[in-house]
Amino acid sequence: MDKSVFISYRRNVSGYPARAVFQDLRANDIDAFMDIESIDSGQFDTIILNQIAARPYFLVILGPGCLERCAEAGDWLRREIECAMELKREIIPLLTSEFKFDAPYAAPYLTGKLEALPRYNAVNVPLDYFEEAMNRLRTRFLKPINLPNKPTSKADQSDVQRKIAEAEAEPLVTAQQLSAQEYFEQALARPESDQIGKIADYNEAIRLNPQYDFAYNNRGFARYRVGETDGAMADYNEAIRLNPQLAIAYVNRGNAHYANIDLDEAMADYAEAIRLDPQFADAYYNRGNAYDAYGDLDRAFSDYSKAIQLDPQNAIAYINRGAILSTKGDFNAALADYNVAIGLDSQSADAYYNRGATRDAKRDVVGACVDFREALRLAPNHINATLMRGYIAKQCPNLNDDGDRGTPVKKWPKKR
Repeated sequence: MDKSVFISYRRNVSGYPARAVFQDLRANDIDAFMDIESIDSGQFDTIILNQIAARPYFLVILGPGCLERCAEAGDWLRREIECAMELKREIIPLLTSEFKFDAPYAAPYLTGKLEALPRYNAVNVPLDYFEEAMNRLRTRFLKPINLPNKPTSKADQSDVQRKIAEAEAEPLVTAQQLSAQEYFEQALARPESDQIGKIADYNEAIRLNPQYDFAYNNRGFARYRVGETDGAMADYNEAIRLNPQLAIAYVNRGNAHYANIDLDEAMADYAEAIRLDPQFADAYYNRGNAYDAYGDLDRAFSDYSKAIQLDPQNAIAYINRGAILSTKGDFNAALADYNVAIGLDSQSADAYYNRGATRDAKRDVVGACVDFREALRLAPNHINATLMRGYIAKQCPNLNDDGDRGTPVKKWPKKR
């Protein structure tokens, strides 16, 4: 009979709650394991997954936004959850105050095996009532249980103990830090249209916890969205100063450099993000944009392809890769990419416009006209599609009015 626990969490959302859960369980003599480092590949993949097999209970901490990268096939959180499902561990989702399984919050990312995640018996863990929630978890859910497990091998034991020691050496999470986490999650839960509200919440999170690296990173992105570029850059710099391993801050700072047409600095930041997290799809996507801007189409193509491999749902990467293929004259491959992009995002005017331009290059006038018309229907002010109106009018008189022929367009740094 055993009640040992594996704690799974998204570092950029739930680092403080995860540590607080770990510390509470260990303080109450429950054998808990969590990893505080970023796991990408190599021997630690096996060690971490073996710890799921060695422990009957699997706690996954869910806060707003934590499931978004689960759409990427190689996402580590997704791999941990799927491993626990395959091994039939006793899975208990811990839901913080702002988390919702409903659409449009988490539901779009619950694909494949993850579709079953909402059906597990969850525990609500409001951060302002953290101790009460943990008492309920320990007394009502974590009972000694007899599940087949795979004991930690002798080869893994020293690494496992080292990781537990690293987690135990972390400072105790304070009530003030959990209060900061509440504001942080409140900001994450706000709609993208409310960037000012997000900034106010991140301000409060940083006031309560001046060491909160992810809060600086996220406030930087919100500032960037409202045009406060200097403030955004200052926040990214502070996030990186606090945590030089924070890959997403390098990507965001790279995007800010890119917007300032400082391609060398942007490229350096994207390269560092990839070094820190070789599975970070957006880092490859954005570096592909930088290579494209340099005119290095081969390297841009390679990075877009890697981004697609890591995140097959990235419609914009297909559009940009298709544009390179079209530029190189590989029209059939370009059409295949645009078809995938439209399948992923049927509201993308750029995908229809690009497919239309490529169909036109293949002398498929009717197909081109249909695509240009759809691009204009979706985005009446789409500049390139508007320029095609005259061509549409001439080739397909029953469709539209006046303009000139165009070339494929590209979408630039992906929003984070």
